[in-house]
Amino acid sequence: MEKIFESIWYSKFSLLSFILLPFSILFYVLIKTRLYLYDYHLLHKYTSSKPSIIVGNLTVGGSGKTPLVIWLAKYLTAMGLKVGVVSSGYKAVLKTPVLVNEKSNPNLVGDEAVLIAKQTNSEIVSCGNRVDATKLLLNKKAIDVIIHDDGLQHYKIARDYEIALINEHKLFGNSFLLPAGPLREPKSRLNNVDIVAYTNSIDDKKFSIRSINKTVINLVTNKSKNLKDFSSKRIHLVSGIASLENITKALDLYMINYIIHKYDDHHAYDGSEVCFDDHHPIFITYKDYVKLIEIKDNNIWVLDHYVEPNKLFINKINKDLSVILNYEN
Repeated sequence: MEKIFESIWYSKFSLLSFILLPFSILFYVLIKTRLYLYDYHLLHKYTSSKPSIIVGNLTVGGSGKTPLVIWLAKYLTAMGLKVGVVSSGYKAVLKTPVLVNEKSNPNLVGDEAVLIAKQTNSEIVSCGNRVDATKLLLNKKAIDVIIHDDGLQHYKIARDYEIALINEHKLFGNSFLLPAGPLREPKSRLNNVDIVAYTNSIDDKKFSIRSINKTVINLVTNKSKNLKDFSSKRIHLVSGIASLENITKALDLYMINYIIHKYDDHHAYDGSEVCFDDHHPIFITYKDYVKLIEIKDNNIWVLDHYVEPNKLFINKINKDLSVILNYEN
């Protein structure tokens, strides 16, 4: 189903998109009605006692939100701030807010929450109800700032700063709202955010965030290898993330012969997905690894993916956030 909608949303013309347009118009009316209710205080917004930074996007699917949240959490921690992160807990079993650490069960709290906990020194709470998650975070931990991963459309949370991400490779697809297109909100929404940044981009004339895929780590042997060490070799690429484009481009760059085993985003692994009848290396992402951590196979290599915002982006958030958060840049 995911692949079907991707092909519809990101094609130049699709009859099905036009058939679905009446539903997109209805969705637009619902969006505008909801915003009106919040703007005129007919629906209540929760205002945190600590500044809230929202990281989100307009489209369904991957645009690099969580990698940027990880980068931003590390960046603000280096400034001496105590950072809290609220993760949506998408596809998590638990529906009440819970504090997350690197040993938490990703099936219970969500894979992205555990990933953030593993890669940062932040305090993490997972829950679809961001108000309850924020309250738990503030009640249990000493926090200076809260980052909301994928929180752009959660208007019940008042926000001090908004970062909207656009996937440079996909942009807005056919530019239609759901379900005819991939947009969660109209493109005009970008006029109201504090910074619009393009992920998977190396364009230094705009706010850009580069994706880095250079090494893989074997978490059984603790060895690290450069991707070039696998040049001309065959590997299995197993993944349950929204988009593999960045990874496959990196593998193509190093002329690695890969066999793709693609699962839906946030796939619930049982371990059989990384069992093969050969001895080819198996590449997975960190997001996949948190759900396969019990499998001690030294043939599995984890892609050490991270992002690097350009100077234009860093200068912008330094100027803005130093005022909001009272740190020296």
